[in-house]
Amino acid sequence: MVTMIDRAKQTYRAEGLLSLFRRGLRLLAYRLFECRGYWLYADPIPDSPGLNEADFLPRIDDFSFKTVTSNQEADEAEAQGLEFRSQVPNAAEKLDKGAVAFCIFVGNELAHIVWYAMSREAKDAFDELPYKIDFSKGEVCSAAAWTHPRYRGMGLNRYSHFKRGQFKAERGIAASKSAIAKANIAMQRSHAGPMPGRYGEGRHLRVLWWKSWREKPLPARHQEANGQKHEPTT
Repeated sequence: MVTMIDRAKQTYRAEGLLSLFRRGLRLLAYRLFECRGYWLYADPIPDSPGLNEADFLPRIDDFSFKTVTSNQEADEAEAQGLEFRSQVPNAAEKLDKGAVAFCIFVGNELAHIVWYAMSREAKDAFDELPYKIDFSKGEVCSAAAWTHPRYRGMGLNRYSHFKRGQFKAERGIAASKSAIAKANIAMQRSHAGPMPGRYGEGRHLRVLWWKSWREKPLPARHQEANGQKHEPTT
């Protein structure tokens, strides 16, 4: 209940009462039944270390980027006026379980956030889809991306994607994997530059408390390599 209240407060503050009402109706329908398709992505360490950060800068002034790996670092950011835990459900718990938050602030306002789960325990804290991730081989989970409506379309996720590539290289992460709903065209289009590769698709079916997940790889000719288009599957 606390999580639902926190999410409602975040939606109301950022998007207004009408958006909160619409989301409430969708949530009610979701509680009863869901059948949704997902594209599965694997984003390896960029193979172009000479990428120029200036080419990825968002179209906005007065922004700052923070990588937060613990609640202690979140405390330090908050001391600088960069606070996000009260706006993101279970943020402190996620950090305690080993998740990493990649945040972009405009002034002191949280404008964009993406999470990496560095372990199975961390993934279970915010991503219920059971797609395959081999944490023992250096793979991590990328999920729970959010951009404030005021700053959408300004390239924040694109810049965060570039900075996350640097993080993967520094930490020796083999790849970050994610599942993006097929209907979420905006998120799929927000990637640019070192593109994550689309390697599979999944289907999540839930009726009340019963759940089913199916995952299958795309044929080799349909997989997305970095910077390449894919052929639609049937």
